[in-house]
Order: sequence, then structure tokens, then C-alpha cells
Amino acid sequence: ILLADPNKPMNLSVKYDTNARFPAGGTFPDFSVTVLSEEGSQIQTFKPADLSMSLWEKGSATQPETVRKAIPKHAGEYTVEFALQSNKTEDQLRTQINIKVVANEPIKLEPECQLETPAVFNCRDISNRILVENVTLKIMDQHGNPAGQDLNGKVFISMKCPDGEIPRSLPLFKDKNSHVQISLKEGTANIDSLAISENSPGENGRRYILLFRPEVTMPPTSLSPFELPFYFYNGTLYKLHLITNEVKDTTEKEISFRNGLKHKGLKIEHQLSVSPYIAEHLKQKNVEVENIEKSIRRVCSIPNQFSGPDILGMVGHLAFVADDDAARVISWHLQGDMDCVITTTTPAAQKLHQKTKGNQQVMPLDSILLHQGSRPLPHIKYGRELFRPTGNPVFAKDLLIYPYKESCDPDKLTKVFKNLLGDTILMDDLNSATNYRKEVVEKGIFCPTILTRKGDRVSGRGKFGGKNNRAPSIDQLKVFGAPLPPHYYTLKDQIDALREYQALVEKKEEAEKELNDHKVTRFDEMLQKNTEKDKIDKELGEIEKELGMLFPFSDLIYFKFCVTQTTFSF
Repeated sequence: ILLADPNKPMNLSVKYDTNARFPAGGTFPDFSVTVLSEEGSQIQTFKPADLSMSLWEKGSATQPETVRKAIPKHAGEYTVEFALQSNKTEDQLRTQINIKVVANEPIKLEPECQLETPAVFNCRDISNRILVENVTLKIMDQHGNPAGQDLNGKVFISMKCPDGEIPRSLPLFKDKNSHVQISLKEGTANIDSLAISENSPGENGRRYILLFRPEVTMPPTSLSPFELPFYFYNGTLYKLHLITNEVKDTTEKEISFRNGLKHKGLKIEHQLSVSPYIAEHLKQKNVEVENIEKSIRRVCSIPNQFSGPDILGMVGHLAFVADDDAARVISWHLQGDMDCVITTTTPAAQKLHQKTKGNQQVMPLDSILLHQGSRPLPHIKYGRELFRPTGNPVFAKDLLIYPYKESCDPDKLTKVFKNLLGDTILMDDLNSATNYRKEVVEKGIFCPTILTRKGDRVSGRGKFGGKNNRAPSIDQLKVFGAPLPPHYYTLKDQIDALREYQALVEKKEEAEKELNDHKVTRFDEMLQKNTEKDKIDKELGEIEKELGMLFPFSDLIYFKFCVTQTTFSF
């Protein structure tokens, strides 16, 4: 029979006031922890230092924090763990309780998230007059926890100057109101949009305070208002400042871009107005492009009638070959593949095959497996030539030029022709081709098929000669088209650059015109105000003469002062 050990701890018993509140940042109530033995009796031989108390928020990945008296400042659900460890050789004895930390006393009104200091401009555009937008204010405790779920009332919004400053004028809210009020329900107030009025008073460049003052029914304590500083700018002066900066910015960009055009072979002379000059330059470049496009050049005669998201196109239309001799022999070598349609997927190839009732040959890219990387020509090993060949050997696939189209992925086209041509070589003539093959084979290296610019073919097995190994004339073949000359793409690049430059110059000239118009308007406004002032001074002078006959001099000065003040305040 095993007897319970009265000295062996088996359990921890925790007692506390289960009705107690756990206010954020407050103090924990007293916890009474008893160590119970195997037989259920209390053990009193342990030191207080052997007992620890830690806590962590539920769902948190942070390490448990050892605590003493202070309740966490963040409201939420927590786990409190009590642990006993009398020595390092024994496992800790643990027990846990769950508590809910609630908000402390409500003391202030705060936004849910921190707000940036807004700047508003006295102008017509409402978007530039908005102080706050889509903001939620809540009654909080001193630690930032929402604490006014049972509070209802109003939030009164007004403006003031920073403490100690005397305002000459304060901005007004929309519709010329000095105060705005919004509802406060369950400790929350939502603001969709709050803006100053058009033509609002206010001092240009001055810092003001937006004051949000909560008033609730049966407040628990006095609630501190929320203050948000903002800057007020006169729309006219600020717009003048913005336009001036825009002119400066666009001028710097125009100069920088103009210097960059030199690298594209374009030289733009700085003139009073460069827009007509650019337009003329663009016209000349476009004429050159049209002439090149209309010029006669070799084209692929195979109808390209298949297109779609998973179709690259026919082999004959997927590349160009610049040299006529190379185009003739490569096209002849691939004559059986020139009208093959390349698709990106096998299902697309199967669908096209069914659609054409099996009459159209197809090749899906996802069924092609090629060796990675590129091999050198057979006479090159480890970067060194094994012999000095004649006839200018090159890989045939390296003579292909791919179209400048977004739909033509060079990597996919490279895969297509690497599969069709493999390591086929192109050389100048049959004599150099056969000698090249002989030298390569003698060194124990495999030699691929060799084509010649004269139209001959030496197969990978060494066979040449006869009608089957001689290409017919180019007019009897379906051949690859000739690419547009490099100058064509230079012109297109220059046209794009000129159009971008033209847009930049037009933006700059528009900003300069707006700046000049704004300066003229500003001058006219100031001139009109001076005229009105002169008119008022003249009227006051006439009144002064008339009154001088009726009143003593001292009374006249007092009357003039009153009239002057009244006139200018109006």
C-alpha cells in the first residue's frame, strides 16, 4: 500500500476576491496561495521566494512577464500563473487563473489613432480646406483604453490660438460657424469631414488649435478635451507659392531632360518657346519612320491566321533574318516547320489541332525539354580554339532577330528555335564546311549539321551534295522576313523621348503662364484696394472740411477717429 506523503507538494490553491475588478494600471487584489501535499494538508515549510507570479495576455506571442502588484495598462483578457519551485532538480508546480483587465476611470477624449498636424488653405477647393476626415474620437482612460461605453452626450468643436497668444482673427468652420457639435454615443464620436469655410478669416501661416470638448450627462469626473494643432494659409499667397515651386521644378526637369536627349542623338536648342520646334522635329521623325515602314523588304509569305492568349504564332513569323543568304538557307532547312503553330500549353495545341481537323501542325512549349545553358562551337573547348577554322562558323540560331512586341517573350522564342535548329552551324561555303567537319571529327568531337551561305547542307552524319542538300532560289521558298533597320528603332526611341519632352515643356509653359496670370490678378487686387483706400481718404477729407465749420478742433479729431475706425473695420 502506497501512503500519501504529507511533505510532498502536489497542488497550489489560490484564493482571492472573485468579484474584484481589475482596472488597467491599478493594483492587484490580495492572492492567498496555499501549497497542498499529497494527502491534501497544507505545507508551510516553503520560503516566499520559492513562489512566483507571472502573467500574459491571451493570444499574445510575448514571453510571460513576472508581476508583483501592478495590473497591466492595456485592457484585455490575461492569464495569471502561480508557480512553486523549491529547488532546481524538481519540476515547477503551477496553477493558472484567468482575469479580465478593464479600462480605468474615463478622463479624456482621444482619437483612435494618432493624427498628423493638418494644414488648410483658404481657397475654393474643398479638399484643401478639410481639417479632419473619417476620424473616430473615444472617451479614454489615462492609459488609452476606451472607457466611456456608458457615456452619451455631445462633442463641441471650436478653434483657438495656442496658449498665451491673443488672436486677431480665428478661422470659421463651413457655413461661417465658429462652433460645431457632434453626437457622442457610448463614448464614441465619429467625424466624417470637418472643414473651414470658403473665404474664412485667419492669419496666413499661423498655427491654431482645434478644440474637441466633450460634454456628457452625469460625468464621472471632468473630461479633458482633445486638442489638434493645425496651420492656416491664405489660399492666394499659398497658391502663388505652389505655382512658383512648380515652375522651378518643371524648369529643372526640362533642363535635365534636354541634356539627356543628347545621348539619344537629339540636340534641342534652348529658345523662348520650344514647343513649335519640338512639334516640327516630331513631324520630321515620323515622316522618316513612315518612309522606312513603306520601303520594300523581305516578308514571310505564310498567312498568319492563328492568334490567342496561348498562341505564340507560326514559326515563320516568330523571327527575322537580316542577311538574304542566311535567310534562304535557314528557311529552307526549316521548310517543314515554317507553318507550324507554336502554343504555350498542350491543351491549346490540342484545341487548335481539333479545330483544324488535324490539318494544322502544332508544337506546345510545355512539351519541349532542352539542356540548360549554351554550348560553344565544336572547335572551341574550355574557351580556347582547337584549330583556326575558315568560313566564319556561327550557330544558325544566333542569326535570328526576334520582333519588338510585348507578346513575344524572347525566352520563349529562344526555346522554340533552340529546339528546331539545335546546334546547327552556318558557314560561308561548302569547302570550308566539309573541312571544318573533318577537323572536328578527327578530334573525337561530334559535329552538328552545317549550312552554308551558298545554300548547301552537310548533315550531322556527314552527308552532302545532291538535290536534297541544296537550297532552291529564295523566290521559291517561304522565308523569314527581314527586320526593320536599326535606325528605325532609333527613330522610334527618339520620337518617344521627344513626346515625353514635349509634355514636360508644355507643363512648364502652362505653369509659367499660370504664375504670370496669378501675379497680374494679385497686382490688380492690390491696385483696386489702394484705389478704394484713396477714395475713402478723399471722402474723409471732404467730411473733415465740412465739419471744421461746425465743431471745435478737439471734437473734430475725436469724430474723425471714430469715422476712420468704423470705415476700415467695415
